[in-house]
Amino acid sequence: MKNRIAALGLLVAALPAAALELHGLKADEIAVWAAPVEGEEAIVSHRAETAVNPASTMKLLTGWAALNRLGPDYRWTTTLLSAAPVENGALKGDLYWLGGGDPRFDNGNLLTLLYGLRLRGIHKLEGRLVLDKRAFASIGGADDFDEDAGRAFTVEPDSHLTNLKVAWLTFYRDAQGARVVLDPPLAGVKLQAELKPGKDEACPDVRRFAAIETDGRTVTVKGALPAACDGKRAYVNVLDHDAFAGQDFAAMWQALGGEGPMGVARGRAPDEARELAAWQSQPLPAALADINKYSNNTMARTLFLTLGREAAGEGSPQAAAGVVRDLLRERGIDDLPQLILENGSGLSRRERVSARLLGEVLRDAARGPYADEFAASLPVAGQMGTLKKRFIDLGPRLRMKTGTLKDVKALAGYWQAADGRRLAIVAIVNSPRAPEMAKALDAVVADVVRGFDTRSSAKR
Repeated sequence: MKNRIAALGLLVAALPAAALELHGLKADEIAVWAAPVEGEEAIVSHRAETAVNPASTMKLLTGWAALNRLGPDYRWTTTLLSAAPVENGALKGDLYWLGGGDPRFDNGNLLTLLYGLRLRGIHKLEGRLVLDKRAFASIGGADDFDEDAGRAFTVEPDSHLTNLKVAWLTFYRDAQGARVVLDPPLAGVKLQAELKPGKDEACPDVRRFAAIETDGRTVTVKGALPAACDGKRAYVNVLDHDAFAGQDFAAMWQALGGEGPMGVARGRAPDEARELAAWQSQPLPAALADINKYSNNTMARTLFLTLGREAAGEGSPQAAAGVVRDLLRERGIDDLPQLILENGSGLSRRERVSARLLGEVLRDAARGPYADEFAASLPVAGQMGTLKKRFIDLGPRLRMKTGTLKDVKALAGYWQAADGRRLAIVAIVNSPRAPEMAKALDAVVADVVRGFDTRSSAKR
């Protein structure tokens, strides 16, 4: 009996996906490719050469290219410079903020940067804060997402991205009643709140009890807060990038007891400007983990632009796309006609890739010198990120990047069998039915995994 089961598993694992159970998916709605990392031949290949929209699984291509071209110890640098003298603790001219495009730059990092000014004895800025935005030549687009413009995941990249350009609302329900505060306190954002104490019940998400609306400059909050909402937080996307950076800078500077600056402008730091303070980010893998585990589009687009700047001399989507294509050719991955890159994040109606190309990138990453860093960036099934509630029965030997758009559901990553052999898997659904086919997609991937395990057992 065991021999029959093993033989059946070997047969199923070798069949094309069209011959497998597709769990309600139509054959032309899904592309699947799977191959052993340690082997050569694909064990599943169904519509694997077809150009499909990969949604956020495109982030794997960007991350792979970044590790290979920038290296795992790459760090972003943010610098404050000035050519003006310092007299009696006052900077007597403009302060230049040279943004490095750090995708993880937050208020904690900004405070550390500004503390460097205080250590130099500077407490007053008598000139302007000038944003030097030379890091990126152009941002590129993510077309046809206008209806989502207020959501954090659609925030565009920027050389001075801070806190992902979102402010936080912190809610309190205590002896002083129900109230909310804006963090950081941005001078150009007005908070209007009408809150009252609510019934005694659990508060898993404060947005269940507080209606939040914003036009970018006014935030309106209304509702009734249970006591359990005390300390809960929610984000709001406010202001444009320059206004947010300038007002956030001023708020953090004042929190350190500083005075100024006298307005915000754009400009390039003069050649004679000297460095007054600098911040270096954590290494690249920290950003990759945020990008892949939580599918952060803004950070992925920022990394894509950084790839172009550092590897091709221009921070633009076009330069970054050229870097990716050159690397693919170097590695002998040749499905280039199917590849369309818009912004490298998968937040795109235009981006296309074949399942085989993405699968070969996964195999190359797993065989390369940065295999550990790459794999560690992926969500672990049933435990973290976008896979926290999926594939719980398969557990931590499955690591996959997810992808979701209106007509797209995608999965790409690795399975490690009990004997240590690894399988690279890509499965992408493109269909108006995609939103309702998530369980079918998961079932297809699970079948491929179990077939591979059976095949491995049969060979032992």
